[in-house]
Amino acid sequence: MGIILVFILLTLFLRPKVAFWVLVGIPICFFGAFLFMDKIGTISTSINFLSLFGLILVLGIVVDDAIIIGESIYSEIKEHGHSKENVVRGAKRVAVPATFGVLTTIAAFIPMLTLEVVAAPFFEAIAVVVILCLIFSLIESKLILPSHLAHMKFEPYNEDTANKFEKLQHKIREGMEAFANNYYQPVLRKATQHRYLTMVIFITVFILSIGVLAGGILKTEIFPNIPNDIIQARFTLNEGSPTSARDAVLERMEAAVKKVDKRLAKEMNNGQESIQHMLSWTSGDTGGGMLVELTKGENREVDSWTIEREWREEVGEVIGAKEMRFISSAGVGGEAGLSFRLIGSHYKNLEHAADELQAKLTEYEGVYDIRTSFSEGSQEIKLSLKPGAEVLGISLTDLGRQVRQAFYGEEAQRIQRGKDEIKVMVRFPKEERKSIANLENMRIRTSSGQWVPFSSVAEFDLGTGFSTIQREDRKRAISVLADINPDKIQSNTVIEEITQEYLPEMLLKYPGVKSELSGQSKENQEFIFELAVSFLAAIALIYVLIAIPLKSYSQPIIVMAVIPFGFIGAVIGHLIFGKSISMMSMFGLVALSGVVVNDSLLMVEFVNRARQEGIRILDAVAQAGVKRFRAIMLTSLTTFFGLFPIMFEESLQAQIIIPMAISLAFGIIFATFITLVFIPCLYVILEDFKNFFRKKSQTI
Repeated sequence: MGIILVFILLTLFLRPKVAFWVLVGIPICFFGAFLFMDKIGTISTSINFLSLFGLILVLGIVVDDAIIIGESIYSEIKEHGHSKENVVRGAKRVAVPATFGVLTTIAAFIPMLTLEVVAAPFFEAIAVVVILCLIFSLIESKLILPSHLAHMKFEPYNEDTANKFEKLQHKIREGMEAFANNYYQPVLRKATQHRYLTMVIFITVFILSIGVLAGGILKTEIFPNIPNDIIQARFTLNEGSPTSARDAVLERMEAAVKKVDKRLAKEMNNGQESIQHMLSWTSGDTGGGMLVELTKGENREVDSWTIEREWREEVGEVIGAKEMRFISSAGVGGEAGLSFRLIGSHYKNLEHAADELQAKLTEYEGVYDIRTSFSEGSQEIKLSLKPGAEVLGISLTDLGRQVRQAFYGEEAQRIQRGKDEIKVMVRFPKEERKSIANLENMRIRTSSGQWVPFSSVAEFDLGTGFSTIQREDRKRAISVLADINPDKIQSNTVIEEITQEYLPEMLLKYPGVKSELSGQSKENQEFIFELAVSFLAAIALIYVLIAIPLKSYSQPIIVMAVIPFGFIGAVIGHLIFGKSISMMSMFGLVALSGVVVNDSLLMVEFVNRARQEGIRILDAVAQAGVKRFRAIMLTSLTTFFGLFPIMFEESLQAQIIIPMAISLAFGIIFATFITLVFIPCLYVILEDFKNFFRKKSQTI
């Protein structure tokens, strides 16, 4: 679908033969990527939904270079006639800026190969494919395409012999040229004359887009909440619960999900049930769970979130359950949306702090399944020595060993009986190991070999042990976990309020206890940091690549000014589709930083050439804008419509990558207006500053 849309656009704005040879470059780039995609990167990239998305992502981008070369050759032929020399001249005219334009796009994707976050393989699989396709697009557009166009027979448009399609195409082409000359050029001249006002308007729009994000109108969630085709439910009962209680919970869960499925099927128009398969399992005496596989999301009227919510409500509160979780999202991060870790040497303080933090999280609407990693074990007997025991040479280790030998036993020997090995244990008779009274009546041997009553040297009390002990830097730790509904509240809002406002005051009551993020919450922080580093690395590399063809330190700043304004388009796109800004959206913006500078680079290059010919600066920017109008519009539209089908895909796999497509597609569209209007204004503003400082230096 993407290729068809790109081909229709190309044939509407270019000669059919030119459009055909431009389109031929796509499979060449794809086949080149297939040859080497498993040989670069830290993972072996295979044909999967991510690498295929990389092909869709790059579909409209790889033709940009070919469009620029083909359009330049076509313009040269149209003006000076068809010859190999004119084809070469047309290709050479834009070869350098077009090449560096592709290199800037590659530079934007290179940092994705160096990530170390949990989702790194997602981005690497996409980046490998995109980079390889772009490398082969350079070869195809600079060598193969000009060769095809040199041998193509060029026939001027003839109204009398043209068919209906040729007449339509000519009308569209002439209409675009008329629009560029009659509407765009006057607007551009006005904008450059009032360049500072124009700059203020664009900056204001940019600030408003940031306000949309900061004000919560557009939600942000690092790891996107995506409905899954599988719902998982699991539970853990309190220690010591009988297996019959575990089995009863499983039966209750199974009956509840069947009831929900039938009820929802009646409420839906088609009456079709959603459950395909169910799997139950047990985990020890107190744990268990279920997996429920649903029909494919695109074939269901009800999403998995609704089924999960109804199932949760139908099961209700389970008495004796230490943990009960229902999971229906297909995210790529950790299991819990919120994860805090409390660390300290005093375990009672940790317990109390964890309880308070749990209570605080219950105050947030949309935060649910709040739990801790603290797990009480079964009852245990705790031994301690009386003061007189040390005089007799009895240590706590001696006491514990003798009690263990008496009640659990000491291995005396092993006997091989056939294939089996039998342990021979020496311990008290069974009737003397049944009650605590047997412990009180036992005798303890001193270091001198004498036997003394247990009650004379030791005492005991009953307590509760720990089923698991979590440690961090040799100190005990408790994790407080919770799931979050991003439709009601954002995880970063909760994390910010808890870490900055609540925890500092709460921990003052518990000396020695400190807190930190863990799990997915920690992954989010690491991801944001790595994203910032990747973005800065991409920006630095792009700056260097732009500075080389422009031979300037200041003009690359003009070209790169388009990058932050692509964010406006991304915000608008996410609002239109009702999507939250996620990690895929952010990497779409990083990739966008390399794509959007291509047209700006060519625009500045053309203005520089016009200036070298002695044309006045305002006339030079107007002339360059008109000359580059068709190529800029065409490259932007092909990129947008190449991504257009994926944005409406309903399959589960596509939901993960749609935000990246939205960022790129809508960012490109808005950046087009920036390139056509704002970049020329910045060029003139830069000249104003140069003239100002030149005059000032002359005065001094």
